[in-house]
Amino acid sequence: MRKETIARIKYGLLILLTVYAAVCFSMRLTVRETALTAEDCMLYYIVNTDGMKGLGHSIVMIVDEEGCGTVCSYNGMQRSLRESLQGKSGIGKMSIGTMTADETDAFLQSGNLHLDGDQLTDNYDVALYRPITADAYDTVLEQTAPYLAAEEQFAALYEKWAMEENTDKKAEYKQELEQMGQGDSQPVYQIYTNNCDHVARLLASSVDSELRDYTDHTWRMTPNGNVKAFGIKAESWGIMTLGEQSLSERILMFLMIF
Repeated sequence: MRKETIARIKYGLLILLTVYAAVCFSMRLTVRETALTAEDCMLYYIVNTDGMKGLGHSIVMIVDEEGCGTVCSYNGMQRSLRESLQGKSGIGKMSIGTMTADETDAFLQSGNLHLDGDQLTDNYDVALYRPITADAYDTVLEQTAPYLAAEEQFAALYEKWAMEENTDKKAEYKQELEQMGQGDSQPVYQIYTNNCDHVARLLASSVDSELRDYTDHTWRMTPNGNVKAFGIKAESWGIMTLGEQSLSERILMFLMIF
């Protein structure tokens, strides 16, 4: 009886692994050109496959008529990684960096990003892209305003807390900082519901109905899983690799489907 139970468990695991492998193969991204008519500017939804301990990190890049790129990266600031994993929300940091046309082209060729800001000095691997109008370029950039405003408000209050010597007033400032992190009046970073990938898709979906529909009705746990699921679904978007991927990056991209 015990041998039969073990055999059933083995067969069950084998079936699960077979199904998992089949799904992984079905979600493989292949390079393709965008089918949309060329516009003045470009929009890129980009993932660093092995960012955030292998879960991936997403950014958005918009490129203007002159070929100059602006990169937007969102990450947690108020909470430690441990607190974030415990589900605590907090004010996030919206890092924005700009590049010349030559620097933008070099980034798309190599995947190596060298800018000041959180997650803006790293190696990125895969990008989904599409042409957009100059007005759409401005719209994407405008979406960063609430995040920047929340960050600025938090920084000002934090400075008051750090400089305050009166114990009661200091406690009051600390309570206000905690309340800001709850997200009642401004956007906050929450690793499970509003992380780097959620915000990247929100910025990009402000000018793309396909991505907006995907964001409203589909949920994947990781940036890698989302970029693959959307890339397969949105045939109007192009798919490109940035530089050479290492063996570990290729394995991670293949295995991450959630």
